Amino acid sequence: MKIYLIYGEKDAGKTTTCNKLLKCILSLGGTLKSYDTFDWAEDFKSVAEFEGKRIGIYSPGDERGHLSGAITLGVDNNCDILVATVRKGIAYNAPLQKMGEENPEKWITLVKGGTEAERDNYENRVVIGLLDNIQQS
Repeated sequence: MKIYLIYGEKDAGKTTTCNKLLKCILSLGGTLKSYDTFDWAEDFKSVAEFEGKRIGIYSPGDERGHLSGAITLGVDNNCDILVATVRKGIAYNAPLQKMGEENPEKWITLVKGGTEAERDNYENRVVIGLLDNIQQS
């Protein structure tokens, strides 16, 4: 499973970026296999199929157990690709090390600040980059 981690401070747009990615996957012909929300904010976890690949998206990343939860979602659903979020100060090394070296991760950093239009533009570029990586995987 290839892992893409979206890193950002509180309110940097991590969940918004995950929502945009899922909407793009579905609008381009992907199929939603599962979708669940959490009891807080707008966070969600989902699994979709797109171009022969199974993609897990896990938007909460503010607490220690979230990355482990994301990895569990990916493993339990036989995902080829996992997109998850993390925030500064979260212990993310241990769950990644358990995955082993055959599961490289790629970091994408969202920068908090700028105008709303600038953040929206950057989030859109991140989604396009993720879609490109998914298609090339």
